[in-house]
Amino acid sequence: MQRIEKVNVPRKILRDQKGVSLISLILLLMLLGFCATFAICVVPMYFENSYVVNALKSLTEPGVKVNEMSDSEIKKKLLNFYLINNVTSKGPENIVIDRKSKSLLITIDYENRVNLFRNIDVIAHFQNQLDGDQPNLCCKPLSSAPRATKY
Repeated sequence: MQRIEKVNVPRKILRDQKGVSLISLILLLMLLGFCATFAICVVPMYFENSYVVNALKSLTEPGVKVNEMSDSEIKKKLLNFYLINNVTSKGPENIVIDRKSKSLLITIDYENRVNLFRNIDVIAHFQNQLDGDQPNLCCKPLSSAPRATKY
């Protein structure tokens, strides 16, 4: 069995170590500030999309027959839900109702853009769908086909 020897560290080296330098502290605060700014910009977009999802789910509640509702009734119900919950994004403008041979597909496909810094924007794309035949699969895109990019 070998004996472990104690290493003597000069006291001057230990005394000179005092913690985080001013530059390190400034960089750390800048990083925390950026993360906080990013979160303040991005989190509300996802909360607003959750209201859009809840509006679609409200069409699948028991007693509501979405397949029998007219397009104007569906839009009115969704727009009332948006008005009550203060949805300000372009989601309400992008309600597409497609009736294919006795099937109903409601799509809300939109993107939300928020200014992060001067000319830097954060863009989030949301695609929510409700199939009248499969209301339990509410709010997730039914197909994984790539979306058309609009420029």
